[in-house]
Amino acid sequence: MPEPGKKPASAFSKKPRSTEVAAGSPAVFEAETERAGVKVRWQREGSDIAASDKYCLVAEGRRHTLTVQDVGPADQGCYAVIAGSSKVKFDLKVIEAEKAEPQPAPAQAPAEAPAAPGEALATEPEGSAPSPEGSSSAAPHGPAPGGSGAPDDPIGLFVMRPQDGEVTVGGSITFSARVAGASLLKPPTVKWFKGKWVDLSSKVGQHLQLHDSYDRASKVYLFELHITDAQASSAGGYRCEVSTKDKFDSCNFNLTIHEAIGPGDLDLRSAFRRTSSFRTPRDPKLEAPAEEDVWEILRQAPPSEYERIAFQHGVTDLRGMLRRLKGMKRDERKSTG
Repeated sequence: MPEPGKKPASAFSKKPRSTEVAAGSPAVFEAETERAGVKVRWQREGSDIAASDKYCLVAEGRRHTLTVQDVGPADQGCYAVIAGSSKVKFDLKVIEAEKAEPQPAPAQAPAEAPAAPGEALATEPEGSAPSPEGSSSAAPHGPAPGGSGAPDDPIGLFVMRPQDGEVTVGGSITFSARVAGASLLKPPTVKWFKGKWVDLSSKVGQHLQLHDSYDRASKVYLFELHITDAQASSAGGYRCEVSTKDKFDSCNFNLTIHEAIGPGDLDLRSAFRRTSSFRTPRDPKLEAPAEEDVWEILRQAPPSEYERIAFQHGVTDLRGMLRRLKGMKRDERKSTG
């Protein structure tokens, strides 16, 4: 057993690296062990690889080689080499032959996490480093145009990040997040939050649903937050967090709610103001006689006609109109009494 706090020594002195290979070409991966005679196993997607027409396995002293013949889209994915308690993961990506370009060797050595005998192997994908918890990637990245296989996000895990959205009160809106799954052995864990700490999984119901799916062809996970019958309380900041065994990523986005304005929501005063604003300017000298005519019409009309007459003549203060009519009728009764 290794001493507590001390990382066990690696069994590899040279580790295979992830690579891109044109379709139809062979892919060669090399590894060297610290000493000769060490038994080495090669794996693809967690299953051991045996020598065949497709796979050529060579062991010469401390040097071990895996050759994948005539690679095609079906051969791309996550591979691994295991020696004792040490395991190194690396990826094979297949690109179209006419787009194949020489790729510079990565400057950083692949990460490896050896484990003590009898314990589960702690592995880390080649060339990756876990993001600090709570950090968010700087910018969204999507799949490269024309590229084959599963798209990848070189910064984090997202292929497509949720974007800011706007919706009218009572409407529906869906936020979507896509995560590359070609190099993942298990589905990622995704959480949706409103504000800082409100976990939306506890709010799932008639007006809020969470959906997820997986596209086997593109090897992409789709996660959706669907809000129906949106209200003003739905507005604000949201956050989507995605995590795997050794990586973490998050993205913030906002939802804006607009008030619904319909014909029934317009108050009578607004209608009056809007109507009067389009009326043709009249001669101020004619306003006084017209006003007197309006009050005479209102005084003789039944109460059920007040609103129509006021609307036709541009009277906007309905309460003031009623008070004046009441006063006019009161004065009329006093004068006749």
